[in-house]
Amino acid sequence: MTATHLSPIQTGLDSIEADADPVATRIGLLERRLARSEKARAAAEAFLEKKSRVLAQANEELQARKKDLQADLGLRTRQLLEAQRVAGFGTVIWDVRRRRLEVSPQIYVLFGIDAASVDAVIGHRQLIRRVHAEDRETVIDWLYRELHNNLRPERDHYIEFRTRGRRGKTGQRWLRAMAQIQFDNRGRPALVLGTIQDVTRQTETAAEAAALHEREQLQLANLQALNGELTQARENADRANSAKSRFLAMMSHDIRTPLNGVIGMLSLMDQDTLNTDQRRTLALARSSGDQLRVLLDDIIDLARAEAGRFQLNPAPTDLTKLLSDGASFWRRVAVEKRLTLDTVLNLSHPRCILADRVRLRQLIDNLLSNAIKNTGDGSVTLLAEYRAGERLRVEVHDTGIGVPPNRRAELFEDFGQLQLPGSQSGGAGLGLSICRRIIEVMGGSIGVDDSSLGSCFWFEIPFTAIAAPPTVAAAGLRSLARADGRALRVLVAEDVETNRIVVEGHLRRLGCEVVLVNDGRAAVEAATGGAFDLVLMDMAMPIMGGAEATRAIRALPAPAGQTPIVALTAYTRPEELAPMMAAGAVASASKPIVMADLYKVMRMALGQARAASTMA
Repeated sequence: MTATHLSPIQTGLDSIEADADPVATRIGLLERRLARSEKARAAAEAFLEKKSRVLAQANEELQARKKDLQADLGLRTRQLLEAQRVAGFGTVIWDVRRRRLEVSPQIYVLFGIDAASVDAVIGHRQLIRRVHAEDRETVIDWLYRELHNNLRPERDHYIEFRTRGRRGKTGQRWLRAMAQIQFDNRGRPALVLGTIQDVTRQTETAAEAAALHEREQLQLANLQALNGELTQARENADRANSAKSRFLAMMSHDIRTPLNGVIGMLSLMDQDTLNTDQRRTLALARSSGDQLRVLLDDIIDLARAEAGRFQLNPAPTDLTKLLSDGASFWRRVAVEKRLTLDTVLNLSHPRCILADRVRLRQLIDNLLSNAIKNTGDGSVTLLAEYRAGERLRVEVHDTGIGVPPNRRAELFEDFGQLQLPGSQSGGAGLGLSICRRIIEVMGGSIGVDDSSLGSCFWFEIPFTAIAAPPTVAAAGLRSLARADGRALRVLVAEDVETNRIVVEGHLRRLGCEVVLVNDGRAAVEAATGGAFDLVLMDMAMPIMGGAEATRAIRALPAPAGQTPIVALTAYTRPEELAPMMAAGAVASASKPIVMADLYKVMRMALGQARAASTMA
């Protein structure tokens, strides 16, 4: 014990010598204090020992936890590297200040570097050397310009480039490098965190898509050019079709004009004074004229169908009468060939239907004509019946040569003619083609089947039943006379002399007084100065056309301005007749002139005029 520690005790002994009893008291107090100090020291030592054991245990647990964390970190690192390998990307950490580059193992794979051949830590120059020569300058510029001089906080930088194939291999990769910069307190780049991903598949896919898009654009351009050519071709075709329609209209008019003269003159020659040979010759000539007229009508109908102007004009029709009249007409032709023509009409109800009489008769005429022409001997039978669903079926059976099944479709083509053994040549091959087009517009069907001995041509169309109109007794020719019994005065405006002779002959047979003029201006002058019951006005005339002359007559004061005017023309299409009808014509009669048709039109026009005057 040092002097420093004994000085209080020495002081106490000195006091004891001075006072014995107080000394003893102090010694006891000191002994008790000393005992407590020893006890406290022992407790402190025990506490320290316990603390040491706790710290040792904690240290052991910490070491164990550290080992577990290290193992988990190693596992996660391996998983991350495996994920990088699977995803095809690697990581790069570039310490800018220390110029130290750390890369993940996948970087070696992406750049085609053998990790075992790298002696020291890999640097960015080694990676750059693996960049494709064409992209290397771009990558260097990106590294030193974008990432060094123009860095911005919180900005991602990326670039895509190619790598060189490994030695002995031609394959290359497309890589995408992305980087984010971390800055120090002074705003200088401190750390570059980057990822490099293999985007070869995406890039190639994008390139293929771009190439495909380019091809599609090229194809689109070609299609647009082709569409332009097709549009131009369609416009040319439309112009050509319009020109053809105009040509057909003109040719129709020009052909009908002399044809009207031929047929009209032949009609005028039909007198009772002719002998048998003369009547046979005249009949053959008229038959040839009728065939020429039918051919002309077929050509015009074909042009209308091709132009989409084939229209129907439905009207109340007594089907039994229409079929009977058609059979009666063709029965004369059949008798000349020593054939019989029978009719089987199961049409008791309904009596009347709504149909285009002209087109329906055209169908019947074509089928009967075709059957008679190709039947050498035997018979032709016309059969008609109503079927369920308001459909009409008409069949024409013959005992002719028949049609092979593999060639039946040819019959209904334009200008289709079958040259079969025993068949009769002739015709333009338009009859059945026109029939097919008529049936299409009617919404029906047409065809040919085997018959018991020859062929069976048939068609089936829908119909609408209507109430039969009241029966009107047929009027004779004298019904065209004036009310006082005097002959009708008819003004005829026609520039072709032959047509004037024909019209005059027909009108004089009807007991009419006829005044002839050869142009529209003369017609207006004649209508102004004379009282006429009817005007027959040609459309195409010199000096003044029919439409202009009709308007001029309509402008005259009554009664001249109210005289019924009938367009007498070779034009037959509604759009061709429209100018005359708009000018004031009440009806039209087509050329070549048929006396029965002309009589019917005249009677209708006169009836309308009388009805109008009665109402006035």
